[in-house]
Amino acid sequence: MPYFETELEVDVNGFLSSCTKSEIKELIEELQEDGWLVKEKVTKEESMSVMDEEWLTVIQKLHTLRLRLSVEEEQTIKEIVNRY
Repeated sequence: MPYFETELEVDVNGFLSSCTKSEIKELIEELQEDGWLVKEKVTKEESMSVMDEEWLTVIQKLHTLRLRLSVEEEQTIKEIVNRY
């Protein structure tokens, strides 16, 4: 049997816009299982103050940057947390 190799380029925005809500949910679950997305769900509550919203944003950014932190930066953060 002959073997054919093909390459397909998919536009992410076009792909997502053609997905149903259930397909997007399934995609998110697959990305979580493969470790590309964190399974935690952080929600913004209506009763949050501006300072709470700002803090949540900072913590979320810190979470995504974790692997880029130096050992010293990581240690500093751990020391701050361990004080409390």
